Amino acid sequence: MARTICLLNQKGGVGKTSTSYHLAGSLAQSGRKVLLVDNDPQASLTQGFFGPEGMNAIPPEASVAAVYDPEDEPIASSLIQPTGFPGISILPGSPALAVYNMMSVKEWGRSQEGMRSVLSDVADRFDVILIDCPPNLHLCSAAALIASDAIVIPVQAEDFGAQGLGPVRAAVASVQGGPNPDIRLAGYLVTMYDKRLGIHLAYEAKLREMFGEDVFAAQFPLAKDFKESVASRQPIGFYKPKSAAAKSTKVVADELMERLERIALDVARRVA
Repeated sequence: MARTICLLNQKGGVGKTSTSYHLAGSLAQSGRKVLLVDNDPQASLTQGFFGPEGMNAIPPEASVAAVYDPEDEPIASSLIQPTGFPGISILPGSPALAVYNMMSVKEWGRSQEGMRSVLSDVADRFDVILIDCPPNLHLCSAAALIASDAIVIPVQAEDFGAQGLGPVRAAVASVQGGPNPDIRLAGYLVTMYDKRLGIHLAYEAKLREMFGEDVFAAQFPLAKDFKESVASRQPIGFYKPKSAAAKSTKVVADELMERLERIALDVARRVA
């Protein structure tokens, strides 16, 4: 049964999509079956595999937008597409998602449960499901939190990158108190990290002081190989498997799986 993780931060540009993209590659190369869910109206994750033209060719009813359409009852397996990389499938995104994401809370209705329903139908086909979320706390992020076992919060080791953590924590607490009491924080993941920069060292230390072991020991470094691999439409582990960037990604992936194991044990003990 898949472990479902949403990657969420109210701040944009902190690496949610690239983290999802490259982690999927590393997890797949370790033998796991991964489903990526492009839950952001920008659909950048989908473009990372198919390019802008390929993304635009996907009709809304064949994309994640169907999950939120109150008049649609999509068959989960019909929405999932291969990416061309062994072990990685995707539930593609669509700009049409923006209409649903901007609905007021009063209009959410059963749409907020759509993601959990769709993913539960295919959970036995995958080991890991990664949900890439938009940089806000509207419907798409709420639905992802309801559907997930854990949340990873990517954060830059900079002041602006660390903004918005409070509202995300509040959103997680709200979901824990309501539709998904078992969701847990997998951790804060420092991205685009450059140990040569004093400001990055200082903010990383501040994050660890504030959140302790909730901060991943591993980081995603700032490296041009990541950008080059996306431009080549390949996760870093496939594009340049022996690079320092690929090795760093594997370390993060391994730590993520360790954290998910601890979360599963904690939830199991609580239920027992």
